[in-house]
Amino acid sequence: MSLVLGLEVTPRAVRGAFLRTSLRGFEIERYAETALSSPNDSDATVDQLRAAVRKVISESPRSPDRIIAALDGQSASLRLVELPAGIEKRVGEVLPGLLESVLPFEIENAIVDHQIVGRDATNVQVMAVAVPREMVASRLRELQAVGVNPGELAVGASCFDGLGPLLPESMRDRTLLVIDVGHQNTDFCVLHGGECTFARTVSGGMDLVESGRREQLGSSLQRTLASYRAQRSEEPDLILSCGETAPMESARRWLSSQLGIECGVVPLPSAPGADDENEPKFARAAALAARATIRKKKLDLLQGEFASKVGAGQIRKNLRLIAICAAAVVLSFGISLLARYRVANAEHEQLVEKLASVSEDLLGEETRSAMHARELLTAGPRVDDPLPRFDAYDVLEAISESIPVEIAHDTRRLLIEIDDEGNSGRFEIQGRVGSIAERDRIVDELQSHRCFAEVEKGSISTAAEDRKDYKVVVKIDCPSGPTTIAEGG
Repeated sequence: MSLVLGLEVTPRAVRGAFLRTSLRGFEIERYAETALSSPNDSDATVDQLRAAVRKVISESPRSPDRIIAALDGQSASLRLVELPAGIEKRVGEVLPGLLESVLPFEIENAIVDHQIVGRDATNVQVMAVAVPREMVASRLRELQAVGVNPGELAVGASCFDGLGPLLPESMRDRTLLVIDVGHQNTDFCVLHGGECTFARTVSGGMDLVESGRREQLGSSLQRTLASYRAQRSEEPDLILSCGETAPMESARRWLSSQLGIECGVVPLPSAPGADDENEPKFARAAALAARATIRKKKLDLLQGEFASKVGAGQIRKNLRLIAICAAAVVLSFGISLLARYRVANAEHEQLVEKLASVSEDLLGEETRSAMHARELLTAGPRVDDPLPRFDAYDVLEAISESIPVEIAHDTRRLLIEIDDEGNSGRFEIQGRVGSIAERDRIVDELQSHRCFAEVEKGSISTAAEDRKDYKVVVKIDCPSGPTTIAEGG
């Protein structure tokens, strides 16, 4: 299980959403908010932010394993780019060259990232972001100054792509327009199928409303919607208002009148720390936390040298845990080796005992060394060699000597069975001869061998060309070994 904190810092408050992930899924554990005043002294502001962040983090029973924060969208260039489908795997290589001519800063000094937002048979559409490196470094310094070392840094309105997993099932297939009217800017994000397909940050927010320039903000939102419609075919059918203005019904009516789309609030999962009216204020923090549940590639400004710094920081933070895990792995490996050794040693002892028994039975000498056993086997049998002294080859030789050369004999089947001692057994021969007399002559010759104790005549039948097929079964009893055959032959 992992605890992720989505952290939002505004001029008026610090908000956090704690999301717990597990193998079964995820859930929002709680929301937390600490209000801020607006002191004039910058050092006091840093101290106040640090205290507010600590207070938000302390709302959870344990520290988060990962913190996800965001960079203001006004500091970034977000745009949709359409590319041939064939270079989808090389988008990261070609994108800097395409963006170089449209950026107000040098591409060499920028962090560039992208995510896929659409594709068809011939083209792929990506959302590209470019931010000056100094802006990213400055944001990380600000966060580190208040005690935050983020594991991921989202950017502008694109951070709302984390809302997809949090929305009700009935909304995930719709095209939704998420609008967050902030203090000095407004984030405009389109979700289609639960994924971000368009994001832009518009200059001006509540500062324009409070100064009587509401029409200027309305015009900016209308132009942004027109830009979206020029690049994407999915038409939004619902505005989801979030942030500090979401609870204001008048603000929602105004957004609906300006864009001609029905407006509601972002429906977030209920959790301690916020009631139904204030939950939409936590939409950005919840979306940042829920980005941890998205497996596909998404915009993240922690690239290049910033990624390595974050990785090193995470290693330092979890050094004790890493050491404990490494010790556990080494200990487990040692126990496993010891268990394997004991099993192998037991098997070795069993095999040695079996070698001793077999070598005594077959080689006439007990040995527990495989090398010595090989030497005994190579040296050949001794006088008291227990291996058979009368085998099937001796039987074949005896049968061959028993068939007179003048008889035209065809052997059709021969089965020989001899015991391990080579003293007794039987064989069965089926053959073809010219006449019954020739069969009887062969039987007489077989009976003359001392190793053949009994000869049983079997059936006889007429074959082609008036030849005779016969069968004979002979019992073998030869206690004195193959030398008897030579004497008998």
